[in-house]
Amino acid sequence: MILDTFQQRGVKRFVFILSCITVLFWQKITVLHEVNSLPIIPVDTVFDLLAKTNTCLSAFAEISLLLICAYCFIIILSLYDILPGRKYLAAILFLCIVSVFTDAQTIAGSVCALIFQMFAFYNLFRTYHSAQIKSLIFTAAFFTGISIMFSFPFIIAVINLIAGIWFFSVITWRTIISMILGLLAPFVFLLYFFQLAHHDISLMLYAVENNFNNLLWGLFDFDNFSAAFMGFVFAVTLLSMLKAGKYTKTIQRMINNMFYFLFVTSAILTVLVKSMQPYGIMLFGISAAYLLTRFSQLVKHKWIAEFIVFAILAATAAYSNWAFFFH
Repeated sequence: MILDTFQQRGVKRFVFILSCITVLFWQKITVLHEVNSLPIIPVDTVFDLLAKTNTCLSAFAEISLLLICAYCFIIILSLYDILPGRKYLAAILFLCIVSVFTDAQTIAGSVCALIFQMFAFYNLFRTYHSAQIKSLIFTAAFFTGISIMFSFPFIIAVINLIAGIWFFSVITWRTIISMILGLLAPFVFLLYFFQLAHHDISLMLYAVENNFNNLLWGLFDFDNFSAAFMGFVFAVTLLSMLKAGKYTKTIQRMINNMFYFLFVTSAILTVLVKSMQPYGIMLFGISAAYLLTRFSQLVKHKWIAEFIVFAILAATAAYSNWAFFFH
């Protein structure tokens, strides 16, 4: 059965599954490569130049970043034994969902930003019953600040950070100060870098201003297939939330609520705010993958979960190869 294929049975099987899915995604990344933003850290431009020099190497590098994201996702789910036995399935679904959308897969900056967001979530989740709450909040905010540098629309992650602090009941004036200092710290280091390297910090200020000006409102501009795919994933994930059971551990319930919040906010951002689509798609993929995997553990009729997973896998493979032949 499909669900049994993704059971946790060692790293070798996980690597094999990811390798197979990488092959399915390879054509699309190789053919469709573009730069849609001008972040403070211009990693997109670097990948674009790399693609013009060696397309396969650029595709391999981007896929490697996606796999690192998937691995970080598994680490987060392993922190408090979230989704026992199905962590690999959640990682596969995450890769499938984000890979249908061109923006989420061809913008290297968004992928780099998401990796640092994973580090932020990891430290945020560790605040539960910790004696180092302020330090962990500072670290989580610091990684969030770095993610903003890679992809400026990730600035909305500040809202998710505040929501996480509230969900974990550690919101005090001390933790708020720690969060603010953590967010500012990467930019302070960058200011010193611009001053030492260019003797002109106005270059960085111009980059920040330019990114603010590029935060455009507008409805999503996906093609028909991508829109239909997102509608399907959103619908089945929304239905799966109705089946959600309760965790026995408090920390697991907190993390579950955090994923609910990420799912709702990311869906809204993806549809309504054009410049936030890369960020929204990434978090939409993470939260939907988590909720659908949770649903596969709870549903009585396993064939329903099997059908959903098969549909997502088949749609991803079909669209990736369709993009190769018709773009």
